[in-house]
Amino acid sequence: MSLYELSAAERAEQAIAHAADLAWQPMSQSFWARNATGEALGAGSIPQVSQAAAQQRSDRARTILELLDSVELEQAGHESQLTARLLRYYAEHWVKDAGRYWVYFDVSGIMFGGPFVQTAYTGGFLFNGLNASVSQYRFERDSDGDRYLAVLADIARLLRQIFERTEGQAERGIRIHKPQLPGVRSLLAGLKAAADTRYRVSDERIAALSGPAALKRQVDRRVDEHILPAFQALIDQLDADYEAQAPEGVGMDKLPGGREVYADLVRMHTTMDMTPEQVHAAGHARMARIEAEMGRVRDKLGFSGTADEFRTWLKQQPGAVAANADEIGEKMRRHKDRVEARFDEFFAQRSPAPYDLVRLDTALESNMTWGYYEGPSPSEPRGLYHYNGSKLDSQAVVGAASLTFHELVPGHHLHMTLQFANTRVHPIRRFAFVNAYNEGWAEYAATLTGEMGLYDDPYDYYGRLIFDAFLTCRLVVDTGMNALGWSWEQAQDYMREHSYCNDGEIASDTLRYSCGIPAQSLAYKLGDEEILRMRAALQEQLGEAYSHKDFHSAVLGVGSLPLPVLEWHLDEYARRQLAA
Repeated sequence: MSLYELSAAERAEQAIAHAADLAWQPMSQSFWARNATGEALGAGSIPQVSQAAAQQRSDRARTILELLDSVELEQAGHESQLTARLLRYYAEHWVKDAGRYWVYFDVSGIMFGGPFVQTAYTGGFLFNGLNASVSQYRFERDSDGDRYLAVLADIARLLRQIFERTEGQAERGIRIHKPQLPGVRSLLAGLKAAADTRYRVSDERIAALSGPAALKRQVDRRVDEHILPAFQALIDQLDADYEAQAPEGVGMDKLPGGREVYADLVRMHTTMDMTPEQVHAAGHARMARIEAEMGRVRDKLGFSGTADEFRTWLKQQPGAVAANADEIGEKMRRHKDRVEARFDEFFAQRSPAPYDLVRLDTALESNMTWGYYEGPSPSEPRGLYHYNGSKLDSQAVVGAASLTFHELVPGHHLHMTLQFANTRVHPIRRFAFVNAYNEGWAEYAATLTGEMGLYDDPYDYYGRLIFDAFLTCRLVVDTGMNALGWSWEQAQDYMREHSYCNDGEIASDTLRYSCGIPAQSLAYKLGDEEILRMRAALQEQLGEAYSHKDFHSAVLGVGSLPLPVLEWHLDEYARRQLAA
């Protein structure tokens, strides 16, 4: 039977399934997916950073769009339509990758990239995950040794491609911004040191193989002769001559073609049709609301001084400064226990995986303000938040409750583990990452916990407002530095005035927005507001039939989606509920 002898619904379902398979094929080979599913590293696990790879992604996206345009998608079932809408969002951005290769590259393949691969939130994030996968590699048969050598060769190839792209960028007048260079050099040195230990194999790891001594010699040779020199080449590449020609300022608008690419990244990361100017204005309006609420809390506490005086006073209170890194983790664990006690009142389903907190790799701490969440895997069954333990006076200490709820439960950990456990949908949906949903949900979760009574201590609530103000700063300074001509100093001054960050945090965060992953930070508060708006609309539609539990199940049950697609899903959900 030919495709055109099928019904319109069958044609739509087949086209969507084929498009999903095309999108999933390269993702399925990545070390992120292999690590999550317990598959060993192998051919295709290590990312490609070449211009040919960007062209391949664009060509694949064009085919996906042609498939989706060839049928009547509304004839498909609800879940398939969600998949199709997710695929269209992916493909409409992937199709641009070849044309913007020199200005922006997504090394992850899930639209989490930036202009330069060597920064903390691109290269640091990449190599931290890759190093963990390599460290957990298991040697059970001789073929595992051969495959491991191939993986090491592929890592050396990745490093050469990063070098070649950096060289090609420089030829086009695209260089890492001068303020970012010290951090990049430090990061590369730390990654080189980590590779020198993590990529080698101990006698115990390879004891099951028939020729362990020979394999160990070959591994050492690949590390010594290929990987370490490749890291050193990346360090040497950023020499005094490179720095002399690097942009003095920060932001995408300092790079040829960067302003246009940034406008695209705003739409990609927010999944909304907003301009940088609109986002900037929204940030200022939101900050005014937050600071008014902060004033009300100070009044309730009986504090008669100014906001700046309260800021100084608060940092001097017991518990506002940690004695050591472990104390930060312990404080966050106490809030983890508190949310567990009230969880079942607001959610119908718990996470299928345990979760905890561990300290961030020290090689990354100087370049990351906070840390990051890492989902469970067969080798590490817990979901882990890697927290920065080097900044004992950080606002993360004051805002520990908010940060815990955002990163773990009911935030990232709950969402991601439920999504991954949903085997009823195509793998592209199980592994989907849409920044506006992921970060929007996590911030919605941190807002919801206030409704759950978990900021009953006024200092915890103020800590939540501090965290809210910090994330709102991003709407202003990200757009300011990348599109509106703000200097790095202007952005830092704004954050000093409106956040509780110390100068080190302000420096690393503003570099993250302007030189690392521009526009990514816009998703948090815009996404949070959109989900709250959708919830209010659903409450109005359903009236007494509405419940928080049902709303959360409806949102979490479909996994990560562009926010307009989530709204379409909730409208359909309301229609079915009203018709029942």
